[in-house]
Amino acid sequence: MLSENIQEIINSLLNRTVQFVRLAGNSLIIYIDCEPGVIGQGYSIWMEPTWHLRNNVEVITGSRAAQTEDEAEHKIISGFFKQIHMKSIKKITIEPITNDLQIELEEGIILKTFVSDPSDEESWHIKDLYKRKRIIGSPRTLQVIKEVT
Repeated sequence: MLSENIQEIINSLLNRTVQFVRLAGNSLIIYIDCEPGVIGQGYSIWMEPTWHLRNNVEVITGSRAAQTEDEAEHKIISGFFKQIHMKSIKKITIEPITNDLQIELEEGIILKTFVSDPSDEESWHIKDLYKRKRIIGSPRTLQVIKEVT
């Protein structure tokens, strides 16, 4: 069972729109109702490796594919995320035991983290830039931190 604080942040993301997506190495950052550098509004979701993007038919790409050193290949992989631009979030779930994050968007598109090392300190985090709170998910814990800035 999720804490009231975590559930409140998760619920506040529903039906909001993905405005910007950034692939930073093989980490994925999704900006909701904002763009990078915006202060005090919107949300961001940072997915550490390991994650994948899929639709109702296939897995489109994942963090291991994005691990490439080849700039042209990385650009192609970044292009896959155009399909989530301006899509709204329909459902967010955090799996019990693993704390894997699953984000369901319009048109059956899903982003999902999955545990590759149970000792990882962070698998993902969600920043609520309005309330300056951050949920950190790892295979062992979920925690909410008040940002000080």
